[in-house]
Amino acid sequence: MSESKLPWWKSERNLSRKRKAAADLEKRLAQVGDSFLIVTEGEVSEPVYFQLLRESLQLHTVSVKVMPGKASDPRHVIQTASDEVKDLARRVRKNQIANNEVKKFDHVWAVIDTDVAIRQGFWNDVFQKSRDLKIRLAHSTPCFEYWLLLHLKMTTRSDLVDGTAAKKVFGDELGSAYSTSRNLTEAALNSIITKWPSAVRNARQVRQHHKDANSPLPANPSTEVDLLCCALNDAALEHSRKSF
Repeated sequence: MSESKLPWWKSERNLSRKRKAAADLEKRLAQVGDSFLIVTEGEVSEPVYFQLLRESLQLHTVSVKVMPGKASDPRHVIQTASDEVKDLARRVRKNQIANNEVKKFDHVWAVIDTDVAIRQGFWNDVFQKSRDLKIRLAHSTPCFEYWLLLHLKMTTRSDLVDGTAAKKVFGDELGSAYSTSRNLTEAALNSIITKWPSAVRNARQVRQHHKDANSPLPANPSTEVDLLCCALNDAALEHSRKSF
């Protein structure tokens, strides 16, 4: 039956659904099938985490490339991401692209910690470099383990003064040994990866908490890794996506 022949209440209902679908589409951080480059500061925890999340969302390894930066410094991580984008564009121009590679990255993210950059006074340089090179930052204060902690509980505790403190608190909350050694990391992250939607909700609460408190940015503790996870979620097929 055409829209014009439907009862008025069905037409209104259908129009409401279309408006909601359009609004949801505008809120998305990515589109289904988009490609990602994710460059991480850490060589173990972050790559393992995003590989597990990629599997959970049933995203193809070709579409979501995860790699560590060339050095454990946020500026080098951002530069690595930029260099990777340029290298891909160069190989595309020269027709040197492999069959199992994307021809461009729709989204480029650097996953970094802020603790050292803030303590040593070069955070503004990090932020400006990311803007200049058009690399999105999924940063955590003090470090990535705070994002992991949010999988287990909502907290804005103020004693997470550095990465060492955050890692200890995460290990204590996890109730088992945690370190950046690959075996322990894989065991820990496998045990919490299904809780990432809870971490997203907790991260949003933390962001609102700091907004209400007018906390200086980047607030301690805080994270924007949830934005990257939500973008990956938006890129997944509907049956694999999670709701928050």
